[in-house]
Amino acid sequence: MPQDRLHAVLTGDLIRSTSLPPKQADAAIFALEKAADEWVGDLHFTRFRGDGWQILLDRPQSALRLALYMTAALAAAETGLSTRIAIGFGTVARLRAGDLSGATGPAFIRSGRALDHMPRNRRWAVAGGPTLPAWIPATLALAEWHSARWTAGQAAVVAEWLDTVDRTQEEWASRMGLTRQAWKARFDGSGIAAWTPALQMWDQWQGDGITDD
Repeated sequence: MPQDRLHAVLTGDLIRSTSLPPKQADAAIFALEKAADEWVGDLHFTRFRGDGWQILLDRPQSALRLALYMTAALAAAETGLSTRIAIGFGTVARLRAGDLSGATGPAFIRSGRALDHMPRNRRWAVAGGPTLPAWIPATLALAEWHSARWTAGQAAVVAEWLDTVDRTQEEWASRMGLTRQAWKARFDGSGIAAWTPALQMWDQWQGDGITDD
C-alpha cells in the first residue's frame, strides 16, 4: 500500500460504555468489526483500549459513506450503544499488515487528536489541515445529526443501501427478508436518499485541499 498518498483514518469509541457490562461493549465492537469486514473496498480495522476502534481507509473520498455505514450498522445491531467517530485525512507511515497499533503519520495523528478534543455535545469530528475544504465539515455535521435519528429498522436498510452495489428495491428487500413495501417504508423514513448528491460529491473528490502541513 503506497504510504505517501492521501488516506483517511476513522477513530472511534463507544459512548458511555464503561458503566455497562463488558459483554455489551464486546457486542458493539463485534458489530462494527463485522460491518468493516463486509464493506466493499479496501480498509483495515483494529480494536484498541477495549471500547475503541480504528479504520484505515485507502479511499478517503469514501469517508462520509463509511462513517454513515458504521453508524447505521451499529444502530441496526441494537446493542444499546452508539459510537463517536473522528476522521483524519493525510498520509500514513509504519504500517504493518493486519494491525494499525503501530501505524502513524498525519492521518492517524489528526484522527486521534480530533477524537480526544471532540466537544462533549458532538459525536463526529474531522481534521485535514488548515486548508480542509469547508464543505467537508459542513456535510459531516449534517450527517451526524441525521444518522442519530434512525430507528434500528431504518439503520439496517441504510447500511445495506450504502453498499455501492446497484440493486433494485426488490433485490434489496429480498436480501433483508422484507417485502418491497416494508423495505421502501424504512428506506423513505430514513431519508438517506437525500444524501445522494452529497455522497456523489464526496465520491468524486480527489483530496483537493488536504496537506500534511
